[in-house]
Amino acid sequence: MEFSNKEKISKIYELLPQLNCGFCGFGNCGQFAKAIVEGRASPFGCKQNPSSGFQISEIIGEKVSGYSEGVQAASRALTGVSTSTQTLKEELRALSRKTGDILARLEKL
Repeated sequence: MEFSNKEKISKIYELLPQLNCGFCGFGNCGQFAKAIVEGRASPFGCKQNPSSGFQISEIIGEKVSGYSEGVQAASRALTGVSTSTQTLKEELRALSRKTGDILARLEKL
């Protein structure tokens, strides 16, 4: 199925962690998604969730050899590591809270 550029940007944005960290070189995840669609950024540029690059490549019509949902599922089963964007977001938020707690305690010293 062929998508319009606006639909591609939206679908890519949904795959990204939406943390707006800027590690990709863009100000936020929306700008990064747009840059991918315009060919100005690599689908694998997200440093928070680089494995999303495989799915992003499919959205923009680029074929990446060696990727299939079966391979990804087998990898998760063997390693016990989830690459779900939602799971990664939750883990990152929990780490951010812990970091905030540590910084607050340090300020009280």
